[in-house]
Parts: sequence; structure tokens; C-alpha cells
Amino acid sequence: MSKLTLTLKLPFYRLNVYKASEFERLTLLNTEVANTLLKVETSKGRKYTSKDFYHVEIGSMWINQTIRNTCAQTKVKKFKRLPIEVNNQGYNVSRQGDLL
Repeated sequence: MSKLTLTLKLPFYRLNVYKASEFERLTLLNTEVANTLLKVETSKGRKYTSKDFYHVEIGSMWINQTIRNTCAQTKVKKFKRLPIEVNNQGYNVSRQGDLL
């Protein structure tokens, strides 16, 4: 049976210079964390959790997703850029007002 993947790209809400620079800064931090994990032996890297990266100012949900992504990439030597990825557990869709 084939697997269907749905990718939803949402625009930033009222993106301004500060939000864009903050996203770029967090992307650089995320890339640095991922490259640090690549230097660690694979069996030890799978044991890391967000508690091991408490000193990094990225949220635990994002750090855990970075750990998953890094452990899944077995042939990568170094990431040039790894943007922050949000899985389906990190947000909530709700209805507000008279939206249809």
C-alpha cells in the first residue's frame, strides 16, 4: 500500500523584520544542535532528549523533532541549514468567530 504525505505550508502571520531575524537565528541554533548530534555515536544520539539541551533556547518540542530528524539521517556528514520543523503535536487548530 502506498503512503500519502500531505505538506501544509503556512505563511507567517504579519511577518516583520524582527520575526524574520528571530526565525533565522533559531534556524542557525537548530543547525548547530543537529551538527553536534551528528558528531555523537548513533547509539548514544538516540538516547538524547530535550533535557540534555536545556541550555539551548529552542523549545523542547523543536529539539525533540531535531533529534528525531538527525537520527534518521544516517549518511549525512554535516547539515548546511536545518530549519525548525514542527510536528503535528505542537499546534492546535480551533474555530473562532463566524468562520466557515
